[in-house]
Amino acid sequence: MARARAVKISVNIDRGNWDFLRAKAAKTGIPYQRLLNQFLKTALQTEAETESRLDRLEREVTKLKKIVA
Repeated sequence: MARARAVKISVNIDRGNWDFLRAKAAKTGIPYQRLLNQFLKTALQTEAETESRLDRLEREVTKLKKIVA
């Protein structure tokens, strides 16, 4: 499978997060940039799933309100 094309960016990261990321990278043997990308991907997927669940719940509440009214 072809890898998605990477985009180079500059970001400011809190010192504590940077230290954690570097330590985790050293412990796992995964380069810190790849590890950071994995963390970001997981966080974005989790947020999308949470929003999807909230959307479903809002639709259900709307339906229940119509039934009760």
